[in-house]
Amino acid sequence: MFNYINSEIMQPVGLIRKAASFTLLAGAMHVCAQSNPPVPPAGDFGEDVRVEIVATRLQAPWSLAFVPDGRLFVTERPGQVRVFEHGRLLDKPALIVPEVTPNVKMGLLGMAAHPGFATNHLLYLAYNYTTNGVPKLKVVRYRETGNTLIEPHTIIQNIPAFQNHTGCRLRFAPDGKLFITTGDANDPPLAQRLESLAGKILRLQDDGSIPADNPFLNTPGARPEIWSYGHRNPQGLAFQPGTGFMFAPEHGPNHGDEINHIVKGENYGWPVIDHRADKPGMRSPLLEFTPAVGPAAATFYRGDVFPALKGNLLVGCLRGEGILRVELNRTNVISATRLLHRKYGRIREVAEGPDGFIYFTTSQFDPPEGTPRPDYDLILRVVPKRLPESGMPLAAEWGGSETAVASFDPDSTDAAVLIPGYCAPCHGPGLRGGLQRTLLDGKRLFAKDDEGMRRIIRSGLGDKGMPGFGAALTPAQVDALIQFIKQHEATGDPLITNAVTPRSGSSL
Repeated sequence: MFNYINSEIMQPVGLIRKAASFTLLAGAMHVCAQSNPPVPPAGDFGEDVRVEIVATRLQAPWSLAFVPDGRLFVTERPGQVRVFEHGRLLDKPALIVPEVTPNVKMGLLGMAAHPGFATNHLLYLAYNYTTNGVPKLKVVRYRETGNTLIEPHTIIQNIPAFQNHTGCRLRFAPDGKLFITTGDANDPPLAQRLESLAGKILRLQDDGSIPADNPFLNTPGARPEIWSYGHRNPQGLAFQPGTGFMFAPEHGPNHGDEINHIVKGENYGWPVIDHRADKPGMRSPLLEFTPAVGPAAATFYRGDVFPALKGNLLVGCLRGEGILRVELNRTNVISATRLLHRKYGRIREVAEGPDGFIYFTTSQFDPPEGTPRPDYDLILRVVPKRLPESGMPLAAEWGGSETAVASFDPDSTDAAVLIPGYCAPCHGPGLRGGLQRTLLDGKRLFAKDDEGMRRIIRSGLGDKGMPGFGAALTPAQVDALIQFIKQHEATGDPLITNAVTPRSGSSL
């Protein structure tokens, strides 16, 4: 057994069906392996680097798309597509989507440039809209001319959506097929239903038609667009150089974030299994992370600027506030480490530029977890220090003194530790309200007594989007949460006097 103590090392738990097993012990990584090499130290780009500002004053930039002439297109979740050209962000948007519905995590999301963009100038956007008061997701193709997007053509629509489980990432595969990730729309059973597009990874031709080799094309009642199913909220997709294997990061319940190797027609288990659980006919994750890291966009580094990263999977982390580097040998995980940990806040998109630099976006305009500064959100890039200065100012780091971050102890029975780790992602810091309602107003909607609260905490409320914590919390921990709610609900006092609430309290 190897024992590595390094608070910067990524903390994956449960390397499923592989030679190694990772277990988190409060900042330590224990690697039990027969032949796996030691986990490399965190923060290693292979050389000294600097981080440069590319663009500022954006709001929740969700996707980046470089096109062959060097321009960079950016989606902002409130509904704008921006263009970065000749060293500056153009004032005039390429598009303001008229029907986009921005709400919490909804809005203008995924984007992908067509592999033939150099000649056809086609750009694909995914965004939320509302029909008859119900949120949906659609993918629309546009043609770009003169930094303006025109001629919208709907590729697919009426995908179930919700304010915080809507997906979605767009990626073109090496064979030119378009892949789309979708969330479970806060209705977990939909992920298992082949008649629904929710909780799936979809595969289409570039014109929206169905490829003849899709796995459920001839399955009665199934949607022919489906490539894989049983997904909760995948927000990333990347294709491995050389093999073409597809990998997808995914947000888990009660921590348990995942990286999956996506295989045609396979069932990834949600909501029947999660974390490290397995079941015949369902695939467990390649990597699972507890505490949650909030995995978002992903890319395989192909460039030569950072030779040590070549072929590595890079994943933006929201709650984890950094970039996850995963070294793979085909589907065998060699190591997982953090880069830029807690230096720039929440990171959503990670992309390789045509210059070989690593570009990433902050996502601080995320209610209720984000803490934007005056110039946020940002597009930043990582550059080797050995290269000449580009003239862009160095980005300011968050630093460690501005806001202390509480250590997460999964064995604690202190509500001050449990609430930020398990409850705050939905119910807000101190349970005073966030994505979901406050729990301190004395209005018990679903539980009238202690036993009712105990049952809900353990089993969840599936139809309301609340997961069950029975596999994660001990009876003593459940009782600690109940006592805290009872103590504070009469006055609505949300204060936890001995707690320090993390800046990013959600894995979403």
